[in-house]
Amino acid sequence: MFPLVILAIENDDDREYITELYVQYYSIMKKTAYQILRNYDIVDDLINEAFLKLIEKISTLRALECCKRTSYIVYTIRNISIDYIKHRTVETKMVFMGMEDDLMDSIPDTANTPEEISAAKETYEELGAAIETLSERDRDLLYCKYNLELKEKEIAEVMNIPVNNIRQYLVRARRRALKTLNERGLQK
Repeated sequence: MFPLVILAIENDDDREYITELYVQYYSIMKKTAYQILRNYDIVDDLINEAFLKLIEKISTLRALECCKRTSYIVYTIRNISIDYIKHRTVETKMVFMGMEDDLMDSIPDTANTPEEISAAKETYEELGAAIETLSERDRDLLYCKYNLELKEKEIAEVMNIPVNNIRQYLVRARRRALKTLNERGLQK
């Protein structure tokens, strides 16, 4: 999908240059974005967003050697993709936190009596409270790993943590979560 914003560039040389960049780098940008997002539905939108940023840097792009220009373009789409994940993660957390009551209503009723329903609701609330006692980093690590199903390398990029530390941080976060659940009597 060719970004229409390129057609709005007034300078013919700049328009031709950006069009050539688009044709030349589209496939590598698409591959880079997909490796991070694992979702082709939004990759083209992010490529368009990247070209909006690249249009502002035409003079810089023209001054770079070919290999440096390629790196610049790849890092641009990479950063936009990572920012998208961060933004989506924050949005998801806000929606999740703001919909407490709605989530409780969507849990199927396996209990028959009002007392059992009330006990189940209290258990879920206690579980949520237990998770909230974890540090923000632990919550984010566990959320990225189990809710977003990101790989360790992707978690490292999103959270800006060295990839070599992710496995150990996840182990510690799981231990702290299990300890918190045990202390509250929620883990059997």
